Amino acid sequence: MLRLAETSERIAWTTKKSEKTAIVAEYLRSRQLDDAAISAVFLSSWAFPAFDERMLQIGGSLLWKLVVELSGGREAALRAAYRKRADLGSAAYDVLLAKAPTSATITLQDVRTVFDQMAETRTATAKAAVLKWLLERATALQANYILKIITGELRIGLKESLVEEAIAKAYDEPLARVQRANMLLGDIGGTLQLAAEHRLDQARMRLFHPIG
Repeated sequence: MLRLAETSERIAWTTKKSEKTAIVAEYLRSRQLDDAAISAVFLSSWAFPAFDERMLQIGGSLLWKLVVELSGGREAALRAAYRKRADLGSAAYDVLLAKAPTSATITLQDVRTVFDQMAETRTATAKAAVLKWLLERATALQANYILKIITGELRIGLKESLVEEAIAKAYDEPLARVQRANMLLGDIGGTLQLAAEHRLDQARMRLFHPIG
């Protein structure tokens, strides 16, 4: 997860779409296939693939309270950071920087598992408890991007279309084939796996799921 957060920072610092695509492609090539597939979903600002109807269903007020708790009750500092940043993830980074672990111990698989658990958990209190377990172990930078993914706004100038371009570049596949597979599957992570194995022609529409 730390590599993904660091890569997202690199993407945010450039305004050129070609550079953003190149950074994502380089990152995807460097990861194991399962991690690359999860990353493709997260870099598209989604907690789950587009075809997946599950939702995290955790509100902003609960996220706010959780960040305040993790920061040691520094609500005034969080409010000031939010006024400056206009983004909860970035504001959380500011207030957690001195409090959060400095070494990374959580993985992309950990984040994926927690998101799955949150989607399956009914009560807000239980969702918060699961997420707190994850954020307590996250560095400030990791917490920043976990919260951005949850709220659906990475704010790094990256769209799903650029992730498609990066997949095509990373695995040497025609962009049109990547786009068609993603349209049929509604799953950018699944599309990446097919591209990596050069099996894009095997993409099939999912019955009872919308397509692009």
